[in-house]
Amino acid sequence: MATRAQRILVLGYGNPARGDDGLGPALIEQLAALALAGVETRVDYQLCVEYALELGDFKRVIFVDASLDVAPPYRHYTLPESVMPATLDTHNIAPEALVYLARTLFGASSEVSMLAIRGYQFEPFSESISAAAKQNLIAALRYLTQTIKAYLKVESAPEGRSHLH
Repeated sequence: MATRAQRILVLGYGNPARGDDGLGPALIEQLAALALAGVETRVDYQLCVEYALELGDFKRVIFVDASLDVAPPYRHYTLPESVMPATLDTHNIAPEALVYLARTLFGASSEVSMLAIRGYQFEPFSESISAAAKQNLIAALRYLTQTIKAYLKVESAPEGRSHLH
């Protein structure tokens, strides 16, 4: 079993019954099939406050979601350090709020980032991802797989021998 220092959680969320909103779960399904050692995956329709407790169990946490607000094909960025959210909702919570709760209540020190995949069509009762979003999904999966492998390689290297910039 991988130690905390080597464990990565990739948590994809969204509603597959709303077209491109299913990009997060679709990426997780494909990533899980790769069975990368030290990587755990989760899928949910939305983020829940209960995830705050779990974040500290991992060295790195990567949230994956669809977005209308990023340039294609995706954007991967570090979430802000422990900023008190303007509002808290226990049934649908923003990733930033989860990070805040994890750090404040449970002392989590995980490196947390968001992989936002550009989506286009979010209509209800449409269980298929648009053609353009599928291309973004392919690019995001390729990028994320390479990024995770680089993290794992660096973390398994002897101390002082290698690091990510």
